[in-house]
Amino acid sequence: MAKVTGPLYSMGASGKLGKAMVFFAWKGVAVVRKWLKPSNPMSADQGDVRLVLGGLGQSTRCVEATSLYREDAKLVCPAGQTWVSAFVKYILANYMADATAYEAEYTEFQAHANKAAFIASAADLNLADFDVSYKGTDHAFSAGMQLYMLAKYGIAKMNAVEGAFDRSPFDTPLADWTATETGELETDVTAV
Repeated sequence: MAKVTGPLYSMGASGKLGKAMVFFAWKGVAVVRKWLKPSNPMSADQGDVRLVLGGLGQSTRCVEATSLYREDAKLVCPAGQTWVSAFVKYILANYMADATAYEAEYTEFQAHANKAAFIASAADLNLADFDVSYKGTDHAFSAGMQLYMLAKYGIAKMNAVEGAFDRSPFDTPLADWTATETGELETDVTAV
């Protein structure tokens, strides 16, 4: 239902009038437009995007506000962005640009010698697998893979700003990580 200030069309209106018109403010100007039925096609491509965005967003929930990881992520974050948006944007641009790239990351994680430690640490951090039923890819975004992407980001951003992520485990190539480095990552994302 539209909310009207003063007589209709004189001072302002906001909201929907039936399924005909929508009144709203845009850049300080009162605007009216035709009502359009929202669409959510739930296509496979849309599912792939939601899978990646959802999984990356969920992975950041384990990073506590007073953790070393968060402090360093904020250091390397471009002005005007949150560290979470900078993390998601970087991973999308460099590792998960499309469904094929996502599947390549999934395969890399599955082949990692330390996969079990990532899964165990993800469970300790209360991360959960993330899935979208209408995705086009074959695999869910597992909790262990979420932690794996946090590790990739820390390694990639090491010394992007003086001292950022300049410590163990980020000074070790990800392929060489053992349970020791995964434990250090778990400590790094929890409160100091």
